[in-house]
Amino acid sequence: MKNRTAKKQGILDRVRPLLDQHARETQPFGTIAKLPIALAESVCKASVENLNQLIADTITLRDMYKKHHWQVAGATFYQLHLLYDKHFDEQTELVDLLAERIQSLGGIGIAMAHDVAETTLIPRLPRGRQDVPVQ
Repeated sequence: MKNRTAKKQGILDRVRPLLDQHARETQPFGTIAKLPIALAESVCKASVENLNQLIADTITLRDMYKKHHWQVAGATFYQLHLLYDKHFDEQTELVDLLAERIQSLGGIGIAMAHDVAETTLIPRLPRGRQDVPVQ
């Protein structure tokens, strides 16, 4: 029994995240890394700013679909449950494409939830369940 417990603890130690690691920032957010593309840095910067706004709004919309997916109720539950999941997956693909475009322009894409919440133009939904027509 002790051997089994020690083995479990060993596994847990290997998969536990290392939270005390810190790396230096190699590119500050809002800056453009000069890449060999035929666009001026000012054009890349403006495009990255617009794309980051679009990412923030798309992530927010994606998360709204998942919220409704989890909270839908009523006669059309099954159909809406599937529909919200489908739209969530589509928004996830869009976020990935937008982030890759930002990267190709030499920018840094918004990635963390608190940054998305600060940036999005979409109003925050209530935490509770809403009527189906609102969803």
